[in-house]
This record gives sequence, structure tokens and C-alpha cells, in this order.
Amino acid sequence: MVVPLQIWCNFDRCCEFTPETINRKYCAEHGCAKKAENSRRRLQSPLISSEESWRLQENRKLDRLLVSQNKNRWIEENSNICFFDIETTNLSASIGMMICACVKDKDGETYTFKMSKENGLFNDHKAVVEIRDFLESYDYVVTYYGTRFDIPYLNTRLIMYGERPLQRLRHIDLYFTAKFKLKLHSNKLAVVCETLFGDTEKTRVIGNTWNQALMGDKQSMDYIVEHCQIDVAELEKVYDELKGFINLSAVRWRVFGGSY
Repeated sequence: MVVPLQIWCNFDRCCEFTPETINRKYCAEHGCAKKAENSRRRLQSPLISSEESWRLQENRKLDRLLVSQNKNRWIEENSNICFFDIETTNLSASIGMMICACVKDKDGETYTFKMSKENGLFNDHKAVVEIRDFLESYDYVVTYYGTRFDIPYLNTRLIMYGERPLQRLRHIDLYFTAKFKLKLHSNKLAVVCETLFGDTEKTRVIGNTWNQALMGDKQSMDYIVEHCQIDVAELEKVYDELKGFINLSAVRWRVFGGSY
């Protein structure tokens, strides 16, 4: 029995195929003969240098820009976007824990997660797992300096409890938007709000209040929760003001072990 000879497609080696004729070089499955012909035509076409061709080229650029703007608007209108912030007992997750975190729906409700008390001691295990699962349900998560603090802090606490870190995330960090698109004397969220809106509703970080909350003082805990809720509300206002600088389509999906 004669085994049919298989060869690689001569255009881009996309697959192996059995040629129907002796001079067949391109596979029919992927239409490579047409692709090769189009490639030859592009290489052989004379360069056109005229005002008319330049005008068409510039118009095409403007068309692509308008398409990109419309796509950005469509993505925002059809995506689940949230604003995320955490409050902690220490800036290092290896020796501190998360007191509370807030996740605010765009134009919607604010959800609050707090550390719990187990055997007389505070613990954030349950809270960090709930936050991880909650954040993964959104298309975009917006933070302020979350690249360097909120996200790695959350992942560190998860890993310390033997839990998996955030598996799926499309993250927008408005800190870097403000830093590179504006020119401010400080890139703190309060300064950005004061610059954009003339004032800010952000409350102060009072060290003793954070310490008392860790000792179980309800009034201090309520202050910190309110502080966090205000932060995500202010963050949403800043996003609405600066979103024109953000190409949502270009924000990469991040997964544990890779990105796309």
C-alpha cells in the first residue's frame, strides 16, 4: 500500500497536507495560496507618494482612533467595574493583618469585609478568602496604589493561610494614571481629589484609632470602616474624571502564572 506523501505548507508551515497535484505548495485548509498571492502583490505594488494617498493614510488613522474610542466606551458600559481598598494593622502583610476592605460597584453598592474574632483573637482568614472570590467576579478592579500595596497584601495574607492567591484579575491602578498623566505636587489620593474637585471627603489616618480597633474598640472599628468606604467613593469620582486617559481594552488579564 502506498502511503500518500505529506508536505508542509510552503507559505508559513501552518500544517502538513497531502498535495492533490505534484506542484501544489500551499494548503487549501487555511487558504494559503491566496495569502501568498496577496503577499506578492503587496511586495510588487509601487510606492505611492502623493497628497491624495497621504490624506487617505491620515484619515485612516483618525478612523482607527474613533473606533478605539467607541470600543472603550462600549467596554465600560458593558463591564462590571469595582473600586477596591483595604485598611491594615501594618504596611507589611507578614507582620500585620487586614482590618477591613471595601469593594464598591460602579454607580452602585459598597460591600464591606472585616476581620473576625476567633478564640478571643482577631483573624482575617475568612475575610481575605471572601474578598478574593468577590474580586474575581468583576471584569475590572480599580485601586489607588493597589499594584504595590492592596493586591500584594491580599495575596500575601492568602498564601500565609495556605490559600491560593488571586487567580484572575484585570487591574487598573489610578495612582499611575494620576502620576503620569497629571503634574501634581503630590500623588496622594487626597491631593488628587483636592486638585480635581476643590476638596476631599477623605478622613485622616489616626494611628491610635487603628490600634484601638485591633483591641476590639467598636467606635474605632466603625471609624476605620467609614474611612475605607469614603476612600472607594472618592476613588470612583477620580476614575470618572480620569477615565479618558485609560485604554480599557489594553488592560491585560492577569492570572496566577501568566497574563494575556
